[in-house]
Amino acid sequence: MKIYITGHRNPDMDSVCAAYAYSVLKNRIDSKNQYIPVMLGQANRNTRKVFSDLSLPLPQFLHDVRPRVREVQKTPIYSISSADPLCLLMDIFQKRKPTVVPVIDDGVYKGLLSADDINGFFLRENSGVMRQRYLLSEENMERVIEGEFLKHGSGRTVRAPYMIGAMEYNVYLSRLERLHERPVLIIGYRKKHIEAAIEQQLPGIVLTGVSDPSKLEIDFSPFNGFVYTSYLDTAETLRLLRLSTPVSDIMNKDENEMHVDGDALFDDAKKKLQESDARGFSVFNGDEWTGFVTRRCFLDKPRQKMILVDHNEAEQSVPGIEEAEIIEILDHHRLAPPRMKSPIYIVSEPLGSTCTIVYEQFKKWGEEIDPLTAKVLLAGLSSDTVMLKSPTTTSYDVHVAKRLVEIGKVEDYGVFCRSIFSDGLSLAAQDPESVITSDMKTYHEKNVRFAIGQVEVTTLEEVRDIRESYLEALERVRLENALDWCMLLITDVINESSVLLTTPFEKLKDLVYDKITTGVYSLTGVLSRKKQLLPEILRVLEE
Repeated sequence: MKIYITGHRNPDMDSVCAAYAYSVLKNRIDSKNQYIPVMLGQANRNTRKVFSDLSLPLPQFLHDVRPRVREVQKTPIYSISSADPLCLLMDIFQKRKPTVVPVIDDGVYKGLLSADDINGFFLRENSGVMRQRYLLSEENMERVIEGEFLKHGSGRTVRAPYMIGAMEYNVYLSRLERLHERPVLIIGYRKKHIEAAIEQQLPGIVLTGVSDPSKLEIDFSPFNGFVYTSYLDTAETLRLLRLSTPVSDIMNKDENEMHVDGDALFDDAKKKLQESDARGFSVFNGDEWTGFVTRRCFLDKPRQKMILVDHNEAEQSVPGIEEAEIIEILDHHRLAPPRMKSPIYIVSEPLGSTCTIVYEQFKKWGEEIDPLTAKVLLAGLSSDTVMLKSPTTTSYDVHVAKRLVEIGKVEDYGVFCRSIFSDGLSLAAQDPESVITSDMKTYHEKNVRFAIGQVEVTTLEEVRDIRESYLEALERVRLENALDWCMLLITDVINESSVLLTTPFEKLKDLVYDKITTGVYSLTGVLSRKKQLLPEILRVLEE
């Protein structure tokens, strides 16, 4: 079973590194499941650089975890071709009891059939039409009716009504004249009737009860239709003729309406099937047929198993998390997890980094940390604690960082940290909205919905040049996300200082920070959004 390990939306380095490293541990200690690290958004440039320098692929992107059709679709055990006789399909339904049977010709999917389609074939005979027309396949006649061909027709299939020539000769001729369409004649050895059929060039003649065709004293050479001799009696021959009808003749002509994409949402497909008369839908991945779903597939909704790291609130997690099954949480933030049906494993500690908690889990399970994973953990820890300078940093974070330096064989911790932050594009060279939302967290306090983005830089010198464009972008982000207040904390990780850009808000006058200009504040010594900026925002909201 696949179990996803994910950090929060707008992933920072700590969440991505923690998800990756914890997947390494979980895959070691649990061979029955596959643990997959994922991201809920684009990784920032520093995170991308760390993984690139370590020659590691970034965790894959996870759009949402709402259950989809592909998770409940079935792969066929039985199939049939469109040219196969109806009796073969009926035999599958009688013996195997499937809900539906796919029709596949030379590996190409053609449609999906249920018992309703078979019933519809026989119910057509009570539709009010005087005489039904049947699709007759010469190949299927040989497969279904014990006998042999004396003569093949000009085509391999014929669509025509059936007629039994059991009546007196003059009545027989009269009936033939009154028919709007020439029938296939099913008849015993009645010479005058057969010769009349040859003369009128009926599409085919099926002779019944013929044990020795060589004794027939009839010249079929002028006849253009087929002649088949059945060893069976007339009643049985007629029954099997109808059952030799090719499956293609009962296929739904509105097959396109019975398709559903494998990526379609479980609930949407379930509703579509409930509103349909169909027993099942074909499932496609683009143009490729991948299987089918029936009503039974929608009895139990699947739930994706998830492990949350560096967050625990539903609004910060993957879309559809309320329909998933959370089995673990590793976090260093306040606890406000979604309601769960059963107890789960939760590790919540007031540490500077989730990567520190992951380090603890390796120790708990007695698993050695390899040098590569140690560097991943060290990068996440150093980023979230701003090189161990953030006020969120604990003495244990410092201890773990020292151990990871040793395990990862990092020669110079200062050089390692500076490489995380220093190799990025200037703010002027980036799209402002992307910078704001790349590490943005949303809060709802005191009836105010606000968000704070954060970006780390190595100098604040360019803030003066970019602040107007970024303030305009902040307002666009605020409107797009239905926020009351939107902010961006630009943090100089080398000189331990920040600048706050903010949209207009009535409480700005109460902030303790020095105002540089409209919407721009100086935050000397502030590095942590959670530990330093957020408490000040909450204070002014409470006043």
